[in-house]
Amino acid sequence: MNYKLQLISFVVSFLFGIFFYFTSLLNYKIIKKHSIVLQYIITFVYILDISLLYILLMYKVNYGIIHIYFIGMLFLGFLFGWFYCKHFRKFCQIRKNKLKE
Repeated sequence: MNYKLQLISFVVSFLFGIFFYFTSLLNYKIIKKHSIVLQYIITFVYILDISLLYILLMYKVNYGIIHIYFIGMLFLGFLFGWFYCKHFRKFCQIRKNKLKE
């Protein structure tokens, strides 16, 4: 695998990690009002779908070769999404309070 393909795979994995974080938030908001059994079923199907989507995406990008460092970039993208979302909410709340004054 050449370096251009690896770099593209890194970027795709990182962006997919951010996508995974935001869809996880959406999934949590949708299922939190259902019964616990239904929550487990929906979460299982969600994780299965997200995993298959990542494998399909990596298949399209680099012929399905998934290295451990691509999973690491996926995890870093997830953490970046969590960090960014947390600070973005704080920033919006500060702006909202300033506008009220």
